[in-house]
Amino acid sequence: MTTLAQVNFSDLIQKPRATVARLSGTFAGLRLVRRGEPDLYITTADRAEQTAEVVRSNTLMFHSLLKDEGAPQGLLRRALADAHPWVRFLPSRDTDLFLDELIEVSRASVELDTVAAIYQVITEWKHTAEVWADPELATALGPKAAGEDFGPVPMPQGSVE
Repeated sequence: MTTLAQVNFSDLIQKPRATVARLSGTFAGLRLVRRGEPDLYITTADRAEQTAEVVRSNTLMFHSLLKDEGAPQGLLRRALADAHPWVRFLPSRDTDLFLDELIEVSRASVELDTVAAIYQVITEWKHTAEVWADPELATALGPKAAGEDFGPVPMPQGSVE
């Protein structure tokens, strides 16, 4: 992954022309570092539109492949493992669930012009893989018996019913 060029947010305020001129030297954009606040990211509108179109196009293509009954599922799973090597720690069934969820959420996110939900799906499945990768953690967090139902979860104290 490319490391973003970064400047202090105050540079944008104090030297706006020089700071914005740094965008011409990178396709990735510019990270504005702020003290005590989340960093910001700036890029040109053209670059942002290009990125959005690439994400949209790839998402629609993968969605179409997945929905095609004749599509080689093994190829899709290998592509997923190449993009996210940690899926190797997931059980086969979970890899399929991740692939299905990723494609469906990606397709829906394209319609809403946001990637936040896609990022959330990837993050959640990555954490699931982290659990499977650590046998002690998997034992501690896993069910005591496969298929065992632990019953209804009680309401938290202080909650309104």
